[in-house]
Amino acid sequence: MQRTLALLLIVVGLLLLLEASLAAESTPEVVAREAETGFRSAMEAWAYEEHWRLWEMGTSLSRFALTREEFTDRMRRGNTRPAAGKQVEAIQVIPTQPDSVLVYVRFGLEDKRRPWAESVVRPFPLRLEEGRWRVSLWDFVGLANYFPPDFFPNQPLFVPLPRTPRPKGTMR
Repeated sequence: MQRTLALLLIVVGLLLLLEASLAAESTPEVVAREAETGFRSAMEAWAYEEHWRLWEMGTSLSRFALTREEFTDRMRRGNTRPAAGKQVEAIQVIPTQPDSVLVYVRFGLEDKRRPWAESVVRPFPLRLEEGRWRVSLWDFVGLANYFPPDFFPNQPLFVPLPRTPRPKGTMR
């Protein structure tokens, strides 16, 4: 009887220690550090043009909406890339829910066609899925075309409406 009670106390103690260690792992500081690491990995994948790897870091919803091939094609056709050495200049992670954070980032972007570069500040929502912090692929597709195109198609600013003929015999 004493042996069973001792075993029960040991099991309960181990369960309490396990619960305490899991609770300690999900502190806001740990969440922020892990989310920051996930975001930096996504920026690194974009900088090295490893679009397939960046696609795998996307949320399940954005991966469902964009196939790997479509995402890779859009990213390759884009006119923007992270500026060398300035991928992430400043970062702040704000936990919003247990499974989501908002990452405010200042980072450098450069135009692939011209010697243009600028710092951009914007938020990125990240979600915790399958034990990993994941980005929305749409954020990166939008950033891939950050700079204006080389040319704008010639379009008239004003198109006059065609004049309809007046029926005969009407007064002005």
